[in-house]
Order: sequence, then structure tokens, then C-alpha cells
Amino acid sequence: MAKMTISLPDNLAEYVESRVASGRYSSADAFLVELVLKDQLHHKLDDEELRNILRQAEESGPSERRIPDILSETKAKLRDNHL
Repeated sequence: MAKMTISLPDNLAEYVESRVASGRYSSADAFLVELVLKDQLHHKLDDEELRNILRQAEESGPSERRIPDILSETKAKLRDNHL
């Protein structure tokens, strides 16, 4: 097993300590291991989702929409979402 040393800002270190104190985790290590595993799963799902989107796009064939129309629609959606 590899050993790592990390530094956290005080507020994050206090948060980790509070999660351990809650009794759900036996140690800061156990808490951080769970966070890393959740992050791995999240990224795996992102990759799978992206593959599915690309597969669907490929299967749908060429678009009849023009690039300027797509850009206009995208800009409108971003404006509507205040981005």
C-alpha cells in the first residue's frame, strides 16, 4: 500500500475531523479513501455517459442543422441559464 502525506487548509482539516468524530469513519484515511473511490466512480460514469452520447450521435447520422443555427441556439441557452 502506498503512503501519502497531504496538507489541508484548516477548515477542511476540521471538516475531516468532524466526519471521523461522527463515527461514520474510523479514521481520516478511511474518509479520504471513500472520497477517492466516489470520485473514481463519478469519472467512470462521466466516461460511460460520453461514450453513449458519441454513439448516439454517430448512429443518428448527419445533421441537417447549420452550424450558425446550432451556435445561436447554444448561445441562447447559455443566456437563459445565466452562464
